[in-house]
Amino acid sequence: MESMNALSSLTIIPAPLERGDRIMLAAPARFVTEEQADAAVKFISEAGFVAVVPEGLLLRDGQFGGSDVHRAEVMNQGFAAPDVKAIWVMRGGYGCARILPLLNPEVFLRCPTWIIGFSDVTALHGWANRLGSATLHGPVANTFASSLPKEQDVFWASLTASHEAVQESKVVGGNLSVLFSLLGTPFFPECSGNWLLLEDLDEYLYHIDRMMLALRLAGVLDEVKGLLIGSFSDLRDNTIADGQSSENPFGQSIEEIIRAHVPEGKPIDWNLPVGHGQKNVPVLFGVSWEQQKHHFALGKS
Repeated sequence: MESMNALSSLTIIPAPLERGDRIMLAAPARFVTEEQADAAVKFISEAGFVAVVPEGLLLRDGQFGGSDVHRAEVMNQGFAAPDVKAIWVMRGGYGCARILPLLNPEVFLRCPTWIIGFSDVTALHGWANRLGSATLHGPVANTFASSLPKEQDVFWASLTASHEAVQESKVVGGNLSVLFSLLGTPFFPECSGNWLLLEDLDEYLYHIDRMMLALRLAGVLDEVKGLLIGSFSDLRDNTIADGQSSENPFGQSIEEIIRAHVPEGKPIDWNLPVGHGQKNVPVLFGVSWEQQKHHFALGKS
């Protein structure tokens, strides 16, 4: 896809938010309820911004927030609206990758909008990052209430502060399972010379090994500057305790699995408070690790 540019040049940084700016809610993955939408509107208003609730936010098509076409249209409407400065995804789950071919990169690049979320939103991050735009990996609107006050402060500060555009040592990545599903597509983030952040939830250890193996065989782990490892929560094993009929444990911890696939000498920063664990400190994708690593030192405490 010719319009998908790699992050080999200076990152495009969406304009910093100012109080009174409009933040649109969207459901590009799972459906949302009226109660969840009302809570998100309250968070935005209390922070001094104006919430935009698009038509059809509460639509449901199976587990999705409406059809693929509808969900993509909502995102494209947000990109096209000059007064919408950010799009905050309501929920993760599954569905964002299905709409990637339907998104309009030309409209997005006219005035890049902040895309905010994590987990399944990794697919949207990859799409925007390949176009050269920074995004915010942080709580979706439906998990914001569980964030600690200092994490919420970092969240809003990340959106209102100015950030330096860089050519290398950027943070990219997100949820390992979603990244695995994007391998070989135009939407996988550019990893060469950049820091790859990984986190995941509710996976079998051998699944983690399979996905890390795929990254290694695809050359991704050779290209990265280093790895940033967030939380790997609620992992399972082939054991009776995890619902299997017999004991057949994988035999390696998550740390051993990751180390086995990362080339010797590549730096790894472990246990970052990012992902589906108790802490999910926001991180800017497309922005250098050095500019923001102090937030993570605070989050580890």
